[in-house]
Amino acid sequence: MPTRKRTMAFWIIVIFLTGSILLMLIGQTMSIFNYDLTVRWGLQESLEEVGEHGVQVNRAFGVGDTVIFIPLMIVSLVGLFLRKRWSLLTTAAVVGISAYWSVTIGFMLIFLPVVSGYNYRPGLGIWLFVWAYILFGAWGIFYLIYRGKKLIE
Repeated sequence: MPTRKRTMAFWIIVIFLTGSILLMLIGQTMSIFNYDLTVRWGLQESLEEVGEHGVQVNRAFGVGDTVIFIPLMIVSLVGLFLRKRWSLLTTAAVVGISAYWSVTIGFMLIFLPVVSGYNYRPGLGIWLFVWAYILFGAWGIFYLIYRGKKLIE
């Protein structure tokens, strides 16, 4: 049986999810166990920047990403490579979380500077990261609705 060629959208999703898994494991999962290390690596904000409350919020996001988001991304990748129909559902969950998560983080960055003890000022890199997830999530939702079956054909 000849190998069926994969679409460009398939590879965009695969590359984005693979990179996300790696970043989440290093930045989010690690922050649960050794927050200071992720700060030194530039993957989390310091206590001085976000306050004790902000550190614990960041760690809580790390737990959510570790328990739900990372496994969903892994399952989606496996299912997409195996051309399983259920992978469209898990991938829809992943792109939905990507859009929701990044919009929430973006507005936290906008709203939090007025809070006492919060001194973090995100640089261009953080905003590019947030917008990449917003765009990936929004594009992914529409792609899955209108052309999703092409990912597994």
